[in-house]
Amino acid sequence: MKYEINDETMALIPIDLNNTKVIELTKEYLIPSSTFNIMEENCEYYGSTYEGRIKAAQKILNFSYKLPLLIEESEKIIFFPTKSCTSEDCCWINHNYVRKREKVGNNTKVMFQNGTEKEFKISKLSFENQLLRAGMLDAMITKRILKK
Repeated sequence: MKYEINDETMALIPIDLNNTKVIELTKEYLIPSSTFNIMEENCEYYGSTYEGRIKAAQKILNFSYKLPLLIEESEKIIFFPTKSCTSEDCCWINHNYVRKREKVGNNTKVMFQNGTEKEFKISKLSFENQLLRAGMLDAMITKRILKK
């Protein structure tokens, strides 16, 4: 595995087909892997498959596309895609670190909790829908945990 997603990972941004910029709370890395491969490897590392995480999100949320992924259960690390996950320019954002967002033309500028700002090629409405889905997944998982 080229990169282990952790509780400080805020975003994965593709540079090209084989390289990803990883943004953490205090550092940024260039990883020689696609964002999709990083997500796939981390699902497996944390005990599932990418397909398994997708199926679970589909069942929990009753949505079928651009689904958020629960990467790690105990820390509730949940990422959402900015585009179709098969798109080579799909970014993945950890919903826990989004502080603010604003429209910039057809894009959305995101302010993360640590003050980092990044602009993403996604409309503000689509971004908010994705953020809402990730929040819904988080809430449903929390509700199930609390029932136990």
